[in-house]
Amino acid sequence: MSGRLFSEAELKRICQEAVRAAGGEAEAAVDAKTLALTRFANNVIHQNVASREAELRVRVADGKRVGMVTTNDLSNAGIARAAAAARDVAQRTPENDTFAGLPPALPIANAPSAFADRTSSATPLDRATRVEILLRHAREGKLTAAGYLSTNTYESAVANSHGVWAYTPSTMAAIETVVMGEGGSAWAERNATDLDRIDVPSAADEAIGKCVAAKAPRDLAPGAYEVVLETYAVNDIGQFLASVLTGEAVEEGRSFVGGKIGQKVTGPLTIVDDPFDAELVPKPFDAEGQPSQKVTLIADGIARAVVYDHQTAARTRNTSTGHALPPNPFQSASPQHLRIEPGTKTRDQLIREVDRGILVTRFHYTRWVHQLRTIVTGMTRDGTFLIEKGEIAHPVKNFRFTQSYHEALGGTLGIGRDLQLFAAGEWTTGQRRVPALRLASFSFTGATSF
Repeated sequence: MSGRLFSEAELKRICQEAVRAAGGEAEAAVDAKTLALTRFANNVIHQNVASREAELRVRVADGKRVGMVTTNDLSNAGIARAAAAARDVAQRTPENDTFAGLPPALPIANAPSAFADRTSSATPLDRATRVEILLRHAREGKLTAAGYLSTNTYESAVANSHGVWAYTPSTMAAIETVVMGEGGSAWAERNATDLDRIDVPSAADEAIGKCVAAKAPRDLAPGAYEVVLETYAVNDIGQFLASVLTGEAVEEGRSFVGGKIGQKVTGPLTIVDDPFDAELVPKPFDAEGQPSQKVTLIADGIARAVVYDHQTAARTRNTSTGHALPPNPFQSASPQHLRIEPGTKTRDQLIREVDRGILVTRFHYTRWVHQLRTIVTGMTRDGTFLIEKGEIAHPVKNFRFTQSYHEALGGTLGIGRDLQLFAAGEWTTGQRRVPALRLASFSFTGATSF
């Protein structure tokens, strides 16, 4: 059974009917998704769940007054009610003097498909047979595994009264697991648009092998250490940087690249947002139906650009780059297809080049301390090791840290050659492909008891 809830023609009818019913200047967008999940813990599958949902968002502009309503009722009556309610909200809302109107219809380039039938049609048995590979390996090693395997299908569509129409389907399969043993734990994750590209055996080997190596961690004094960050930790850095590499963040004075375009802001890293990267989840338009552009954000450490939505671009006399998020009170735009360009080093080479430092698998419970300075606080988790003379010496207890991410990147000493795909998380949107990194210094401010 396909995970797609609609056809393109059905969504076009729904969106255009909402725009027509709203009258005047109006926009309608539908986000539909089928989310399917097989969850496991204590080496057994304990839950299979699936949800199918769709949301219609109607935005109406009455001059400088803007109103928006969302509904899950996509019947003809539901569409009409949402359109009328959005019009009513707009008429009652104070004027927004900076509102630039809804965007025009512009040509949208073709992008590689992000839809895989194998993922969309996956069954609980398809997921269970893959999960069992991991669980069998964990049982054989006398370890305990927990996590999930998901197969999700998405459809996005947007239309407005200026002739905008855009539609795309996509899929995402993901496995995440933590493997626990006596005194140690380890993490592994794989993401792909196609379920058949999820390499469960390699995820099992990674998590189980690192869990065994992480047994009986030792105390190590906090301080500033050279580090090798696995891709999981680098992904966390990418998530935080993405939220401030935007025109809105620059406008509000909370971006580390504000006033520094053309200046060096990190070490020799190149960071791009590429909606046409076939190894990400390509999508050639944003939530306003504007064509998304490939944007080089940082080139060899030098700040080059930020991304814009239509409204922020108009306010700041720039041009939209097609990176609008659905209207919300927190963030108007974001890089949705972030890629840190690869280097030439293998993970093992990055480790061998460290005389004394720390190997970090991933960061946990990270939160902003100071956006402008990109200071983040959090902890290490699921495999932290001391490196001595280019070798992993032994596991160490986890650290707490408070560190400026972009300042840490200023000391980039090595870049991994292999990129790993990460999908949107609990607090983030979009996807990222990132390498492992070797950094000259990372400040650990405290140690934990485990």
